[in-house]
Amino acid sequence: MKDDRNPCQSGPLRVAVLGAGEVGKSALTVRYLTKRFIGEYRSDTDMLYKCVLQVDGTPQPVEIMDTSASCDESSDAHLQWAEAFVVVYSVTDKESYRWAASTIEELTNRRSSACVLMLGNKSDLGHLREVEEVEARSLALTHAARFSEVSTAESCTPVAEVLDNFLKEVKSQRNGSNNQNGGSPKLRKISVTKMLGSLIGRSSPPPTPMTHLIILDKEERSKLQPAMRRLCRPCLRPAHSLPCSPHTAV
Repeated sequence: MKDDRNPCQSGPLRVAVLGAGEVGKSALTVRYLTKRFIGEYRSDTDMLYKCVLQVDGTPQPVEIMDTSASCDESSDAHLQWAEAFVVVYSVTDKESYRWAASTIEELTNRRSSACVLMLGNKSDLGHLREVEEVEARSLALTHAARFSEVSTAESCTPVAEVLDNFLKEVKSQRNGSNNQNGGSPKLRKISVTKMLGSLIGRSSPPPTPMTHLIILDKEERSKLQPAMRRLCRPCLRPAHSLPCSPHTAV
């Protein structure tokens, strides 16, 4: 059944990062939010990042779901939760590309109004390439999805540019939809008690540049109701432990 509803006409922009295993979804998300590259992550849980980013010149609450489950495990929940999707594959793994292609097709059928970015990761490993850029770009064009190739490991700048532009487009589409409905776009106020910190802007970050990370277990993932576990971004230490000076969990 086709589901075109937009669950987030107000409040934070909600983006789900989808992809097969080991394509670099977590590395991509953390690289974007912290500019750091970390090669190994736990892959059995969803990670929900809540932050405030500078989108099109103004602070914008954003929620990014770094998904771990395969499409057949919890796609319904993810598809209904998010208003935009980043579908990641590895240019060195043809099977991950097939997974991405199948997901892009599903999004076309079920969430045709959603913004979709098809992202080929590990572009620095050209000698191991199994997916040609022209093939992936053609597929994305067929499904009216945005497309780009990046190397999460190589540099944070291209990753930031691609995702910044994508979020700008997501916000623009939402505002356009709101205006067509006679409403005015409004930002939901977020209490500091519900967030560990924020990422206000890349050129002038706030004094405590921290992101609220929520870990979802299998049961919680199916409901997409966050279990409140707070971690300090620089070292991912649980908030109930000693604070990591100068960062303090709230």
